[in-house]
Amino acid sequence: MTAFVAAGLVLAGCAGGGGSPTTSPTASVSASESPSASPTPSPTESASVTLPTDCNNLATPETWQAAVGDMTLQSNGEGFVRPAPEGSTLVLGCDWIVGDATGMLLLISTATPDAVGAAVADLPAEGYTCQVSDDFGADFCVLPGQGTDTEEMIVARDGVWIYLSTVNRNGRAFLSEIVSSIFA
Repeated sequence: MTAFVAAGLVLAGCAGGGGSPTTSPTASVSASESPSASPTPSPTESASVTLPTDCNNLATPETWQAAVGDMTLQSNGEGFVRPAPEGSTLVLGCDWIVGDATGMLLLISTATPDAVGAAVADLPAEGYTCQVSDDFGADFCVLPGQGTDTEEMIVARDGVWIYLSTVNRNGRAFLSEIVSSIFA
């Protein structure tokens, strides 16, 4: 697995408060071909994706604990303005915070594969660097933040858009396990 670097993102412009995400069984959907408008090659075969529906049931217990175990789930991610494909639907939003300067925001959305591809194609104009990840055969885009411990990450494949930003916390192993479970 590709080594990941510690990262974080100051969650400027975040919505406060809000209800907590609903706990329900994992949703499974069949996805169609990956986006053809992607700036880099993406997988073209159909895949079955399993979308998580519970912020407290992501990744292995050890990875979840290391990433967000000491944080409080603040909201379900609604109200955040972040890059997303046109016409996308938020499937799961998790906004964890501890103290004044540590947090993670995870937004998992679905859209048509063409809309996901178009959104990935637009990311370099916003400062993102994108490439195909060997780990999960998806477009992986990173936007470095203002400091050495800030960044935004997007993984896009088969009509699924996964956005993660972190503040003063390494979220890469967490993201890797979430993505691997979605595209298992």
